[in-house]
Amino acid sequence: MHVTLAWAGGAEGFGLSGPAGRAGRGRLLGLRQAAGRTSAAAARALILLVLVVVFALPLASALLTSLKTRAELYALPAALLPKAPRWENYLAAWTMVRFGRFLLNSLAISLFYTLPCVMGSCLAGYAFSRFRVREGRALFLVVLSTLMVPPMVTVVPLYLLISRYGIVDRRWLWLLFGLQGTPFLIFLFRQYFATVPGSFEESARLEGAGRFRIFFCIMLPLVQTAVIIAAIFAFQWSWSDYLMPILFLRADKLTLAVKLARGYVDARQQVLLNVSMAGVLYYTAPILILFFALQRRFVTGLLSGGLKG
Repeated sequence: MHVTLAWAGGAEGFGLSGPAGRAGRGRLLGLRQAAGRTSAAAARALILLVLVVVFALPLASALLTSLKTRAELYALPAALLPKAPRWENYLAAWTMVRFGRFLLNSLAISLFYTLPCVMGSCLAGYAFSRFRVREGRALFLVVLSTLMVPPMVTVVPLYLLISRYGIVDRRWLWLLFGLQGTPFLIFLFRQYFATVPGSFEESARLEGAGRFRIFFCIMLPLVQTAVIIAAIFAFQWSWSDYLMPILFLRADKLTLAVKLARGYVDARQQVLLNVSMAGVLYYTAPILILFFALQRRFVTGLLSGGLKG
């Protein structure tokens, strides 16, 4: 085999020419590319690890605080870990505010809001995606523009309207709140319906199906991922809402968000931080369970809904 030495130029110096030289350069290039991919993967892993630590830090802090005594909370210098875990704080968090009673209230309010909110947003998104009218685009922009209106602007007019009709302290108010849908979910459903080929509806019409049958039997099952995403968002919004329950509900109809904010105090009205953190972890658990149970469909659904249409 004929092999000669030749100047490769640059920092390479002398290298082999001919078939052996080309093979060597190919292997060197492959090694460099593999090293580059490894470095990029390591950088991504490091960034993800930092993000995990940042997002997990509040939960870890709440867990450690919930296991401390009041003396340990205010001790100087502060101790990171409790000397002896105080698991009885979790029992106190459950009993001090009748946690089970207000947990049922929160679940009822969240379901009253989530179901009509998802259905109302789905119907509106379907209409904006499929009904071709001259004013459709302008109306859709008006709906999206309401995202820029701060919720606090509408609180006083809404309270005056509801109190005038005498329907304060009614759980079914959240059915009315949900029926109007939300601009974000309407946009989400519109994007999903825009990815569904119109030939599905045309075939159904040829078979004699009406508009509502097409929607419920064909279109709705095709966007079930969007339904799950919307349900998670709507449930979380209602579950964590503090302002609406404290405005429109009274006494035993209040939700956990309200009771946790002002229920964990001692006889001198001083906040019990360790018991409060135990209650916060109880309160956070349903949302975490819901998210992790549907995590794969949630993330992939958001990506597909945002990239198509």
